[in-house]
Amino acid sequence: MGQDMKLSRVGLLVGIVIMFACAFTGSVSAKSGFKGSPDVGDRFVDIHTFLFKIAARNNWSLIVSSEVNSPVREVVGTTVEEALNNYLETTRFRWRLYEKCLYVAHETDLELFFRRLAELELTMPRGQAIAGFSGNFVRIDLEMLCNMLKSISGVEIRPASNLHHSVMMRAADMSWQRILLAVVYLNRFRMDRTDYSITIFPAGS
Repeated sequence: MGQDMKLSRVGLLVGIVIMFACAFTGSVSAKSGFKGSPDVGDRFVDIHTFLFKIAARNNWSLIVSSEVNSPVREVVGTTVEEALNNYLETTRFRWRLYEKCLYVAHETDLELFFRRLAELELTMPRGQAIAGFSGNFVRIDLEMLCNMLKSISGVEIRPASNLHHSVMMRAADMSWQRILLAVVYLNRFRMDRTDYSITIFPAGS
């Protein structure tokens, strides 16, 4: 019986340690996310620099519409959430964090994208079954991005000859399908797709 009591005490102690560790991990996670400090090393930064540094610090993916812009402004707020809202409050742009990816775009485009995302992903080619795509691009030409996604997916992905564009993005183990859908729909492009190919066109073409 003494042995049973000893084992019971050990089990209780282990349980307390595990609970403490989980609470500590949750606290660290919260502090490093939207409830964490907005300090990115500079008091005055533009929205792109702020977004990229915050995404890198939290190991989030990041996809930003090419329309999003702001002058250099003071980082105002005690949390990342407050600072980001202060950047965007007088603009038509909004943000959303979904499955460790931060999306920033025109409010209407963002709402439409997430309303249709599940349906859109079902219509995308499957491609090769491989790990997610990772890469940091302050600016990358759309044609180059398509070539990179083509090489990992095995799907023929290309922009139309009259579409010359660059995008800002950060991918942290993200599916190539979601990257492409976000870039296309948050920039108001359109795509034609088959089981083996995708072509991206300018809006209205």
